[in-house]
This record gives sequence, structure tokens and C-alpha cells, in this order.
Amino acid sequence: MKKTTRPVLPVPAPPLRTSRLLLRPFQPSDLADFHVLRTQIEVMMWTSTGKEDANQEVTQAWMNRFLPPNEATTFNFAVEELAVPGVVIGALGCHTSEPPEVGFFFRKEYWGKGYATETFQRWLQAWWELPRKEVLIDSEGEDLTAQGLDGDIDMVSEVLRADRDARNVASARLLEKFGFRPVGEKTEEINGAVVKVIKAQLQRPN
Repeated sequence: MKKTTRPVLPVPAPPLRTSRLLLRPFQPSDLADFHVLRTQIEVMMWTSTGKEDANQEVTQAWMNRFLPPNEATTFNFAVEELAVPGVVIGALGCHTSEPPEVGFFFRKEYWGKGYATETFQRWLQAWWELPRKEVLIDSEGEDLTAQGLDGDIDMVSEVLRADRDARNVASARLLEKFGFRPVGEKTEEINGAVVKVIKAQLQRPN
């Protein structure tokens, strides 16, 4: 076991802005827009499901992970264009809290505009600026704080994780741009196919 740090997540998270985009917490009214996003196979083929949502009930179940009260364990944002308020074009953020893992996707018609880079840069800035607490972790990075911080335990740097389909070149380029480095790989069965997944991580800046 080792010690590291984890962010103290704000509830609710404050909106973030870039020159072109608004990042803000999920809202129940986002269902229709997220269903459009999650029925685009070009987008969903790279996700952990590997397929489109069958109906709005499936999309709603996914959204519930990031709506109150569940937003307290994630730092995940819906993304809008400032020029077209109220229309969700993607999402980016920490969707798995232990160990912290970041993910993102955008509607296909907004690819190639630099929106993912712009969003990721602003989100990472906010993520590393959050206050921190010490936690006890196991060899896989899972939080074991409830067991207590007793004895002489080594302190290790906090990392942020990201998994991607090995075939997803665009995702690889984006992660590399922000300093994520491959640390391993695994195979998963996704929508009936065996997929190689690259595990990457980014160390917290000093």
C-alpha cells in the first residue's frame, strides 16, 4: 500500500469557459442532445459499449451517473458552443473516480474544429487546481483510505488515467499532446468483439 493525493471535488462543479466553449454540469434537459450523440456509431464505436444507445432510456441511465447526487463523485462536464447556447455537442471529464479516469466524446459533425483539445486543456487546468487530500491506495491505485493511514507508507505522485481503443489514433494523439504516456494494455470484449485497450496515465504536475 502507498499514499497519494486525490482531488476534493466541488458540488456542484462551477462552469468552465474557453474562448469558444462552455463546460458545465449535466442537466436533465440534456437528454435529447446526448441521445443524438450516443446514437452516432462513429462516436460510440470507441466507447466501452461499442454500440449506439438503443433508446432514450439507455441514454438516461448513462446520464444518471453524472446527475445529482452522483455528480459528487465525478468531475464531468457537458460541452456547448458559446455561440449556440443550450445545445450539447460533447462531454469530457472524470467519469470514474477510483482510480480517477478521464474520457471524452464529441458529436461527429464537430470533429476537426479543435474542440476536444480546447476542452481538454481547460478541464485539465481546473482538475489540477482542485484542492487535494491524502489517501491510501493499493497497487492498482484504488482508494483504501477507510482502512486508515497507519505506519510508514511511501508517498507516490498522483496520476490521472485514460483508457483508449488501440485503433483510435485521434484519441492517442490528443492524449499524447497533453503528456499522457502508455503504461500497459489489456483486452476487453466490447459488443461481441475482442478489443485491445491501451492504458495511459498523466502524472500530476509539481
